[in-house]
Amino acid sequence: MRLVHARNYENVCVLVRDDGQYHLERETAQKTDVFEGTLAPADMQRIQHLLSAEELFELTEDKILRPPSAEHDVQLILSVHRPGHWQNLTFPQPSSWELFHESVLPLVQWLEEMRKVKNRVKLREEEARNNCLPPPKLELKTRR
Repeated sequence: MRLVHARNYENVCVLVRDDGQYHLERETAQKTDVFEGTLAPADMQRIQHLLSAEELFELTEDKILRPPSAEHDVQLILSVHRPGHWQNLTFPQPSSWELFHESVLPLVQWLEEMRKVKNRVKLREEEARNNCLPPPKLELKTRR
């Protein structure tokens, strides 16, 4: 799962693997902090439960309410790796994700909690910053 919460004053993103390892970045105008760690089994179960909610599983871009105005102060991007594809959802403002009480809203609340987590490793920005993007798919070529 990849979750990005972009605001005027701060961007926070997290990438969580199936095994509970995570990469978290918090960017402000002054600095970028990069952290990595492993979620506790109970936290990982909570995330898996939210991601498997029928409400989220069936959600598509066309079901997300879009306001008529073009400018937005907050944006949420949620990408969930599903069997065979990525489910990518973009929410232009809080009112567009707050409707999803069983799945998206708890994920946003969880991301806010993640900002305060201890027991994680702080990395140097130059070495570790990647905007919480998953590694590219490796493709091997046959050589002569």
